[in-house]
Amino acid sequence: MAKSTVKYNGKLFCLSHGVSGTIEADGGLDVFGSSRQWTVISPLIRWGCFLLLVLSLASCVSTPLRGLPAIPELVDQPQYDIPDVDLLTLSPGMKEFTLRYSESTGRRHGGAWTLVYAVMDRYIFDFDYDPQLTLPADKTFERRTGNCLSFSSMLVAMAREAGMTAYFQEVEIPPTWQNVDDNMLVAKHVNAVIVDDGNSFTVDVSGRVTRGVERTRRLRDAEAKAQFYNNLGVDALIAKDMALAYAYFRKGLEIDRRQEYLWANMAVVLRRNGQTSDAITAYRTVLELEPNDSVALNNLYVIHSEDGNLQAAEEIRGRVERNRQKNPYYIQLLAEEAIEELLYSDAIELARKAISMEANEYRFYYTLARAQYLAGKTDAARDSLDQARQLAPDQKARDSLVPPGET
Repeated sequence: MAKSTVKYNGKLFCLSHGVSGTIEADGGLDVFGSSRQWTVISPLIRWGCFLLLVLSLASCVSTPLRGLPAIPELVDQPQYDIPDVDLLTLSPGMKEFTLRYSESTGRRHGGAWTLVYAVMDRYIFDFDYDPQLTLPADKTFERRTGNCLSFSSMLVAMAREAGMTAYFQEVEIPPTWQNVDDNMLVAKHVNAVIVDDGNSFTVDVSGRVTRGVERTRRLRDAEAKAQFYNNLGVDALIAKDMALAYAYFRKGLEIDRRQEYLWANMAVVLRRNGQTSDAITAYRTVLELEPNDSVALNNLYVIHSEDGNLQAAEEIRGRVERNRQKNPYYIQLLAEEAIEELLYSDAIELARKAISMEANEYRFYYTLARAQYLAGKTDAARDSLDQARQLAPDQKARDSLVPPGET
C-alpha cells in the first residue's frame, strides 16, 4: 500500500477571547504566532520503506548556487505556468485594520501589543485556523482563515505597514507525525516575530507547547515565499496532480534553489513519474545541501531497494533505520508486520510504543486491538477498539474499524 508524508504550515495560539494560547515576550509578556510545516512520505516497500516528501522546512545553507544542478524537466505531463504571488500584499482593509489597531494605548508594549491582541482576539478578528489552507497575506485577512504560514504572512505584512520590524522565524522542534488519507505528515514549525520599541514578540497561532529553550532562525522573505509554493505543491501532490505539484515545486526552486526540502519534494514527483535517475540526482542535491537530511536518505534507500541496488542501499541503511525509530508510524508498520508473522506479544509492545509517541492517532489503537485480540486478550482488545473509535476523525473512519475477529 502506498503512503505519502507531507510537511505543512499550520496551527493557532491565542489570547483571552481568541484562539487559545499563551503570550510571552523579551523582558515581559510574549505572544506566539506560528507556521506549521509537514513532510510528505510516498510509496512503501512492504510497509517498511517510506518515500518522503518535505513541505516547507527551510534550512540555512551555504552551498553556492553554481554547484547545484539544473532543475530536471517533467516529461510526458501537462505544463503549468504558475503566476508570481506577492506573499505580503496588503489590501485596503488590512491597511485600515492596521491603522486602527497599531497605535499605542499606553500599555507596556505599545502598538505591537495592541496589533497582536487584535488579530488574536476572536471578538475582534475571528480567525479560524485551517492547517490545509495556504494563502497570501491579503487573502488570509479577507477570508479570516488559513494555516500558520498564511497567518504569519498576514501579521508580518501588517506589522511592517505599521512601521515595525517583522519577520518569519523557523523553530527547530522534534518532528510530530500525522496520517491523513494515507499521507503521513511530519510537522515542522515557523512563526512570526515583531519588534517594536525594544520589545520582541514571537506570535504563535499553533497552540503548541514550548519545550524549554528552542533553536530558532530568522527566515528571509524569499524562503517564506518558497515555502508558500511548496505547500501548494504538496496540496497538488495529495490531490494526485503530479504536473501541478511539479510546477509549484519548480516555482519555489526558481525563487531559492538552495532549499533542500524543495529538491526532496521535486524528487518524489520525478520518481512517481518514472524519472528515477532525475529523482536520484535531486536527492543527492538534498544531501549536498544538508548531508544528514532524513527525507533524502530514506527515499534514496527506498529507490535503491526497489531497484535492486542492494550495495547502495546497505551503505545508508543504518542511518535510515535510526531516523525511522523516531517515527511512530514506522513503529506501527513494524507492529503490523509482527501481526502478519504471528508475533503478537511483539506487536502489542510495538503498538504501545507508537501510542507513547503519538497518543491521539486512532490507527495505533486499532493495531493494538488487533494484536491483543489475536493474543487472546479480548477484554483489552475491546478497550483499545473503543479508544480507536473515540479518536477516529469521522464516521467513515469509525466504520472502517471492524472489531477483531469479524474481518
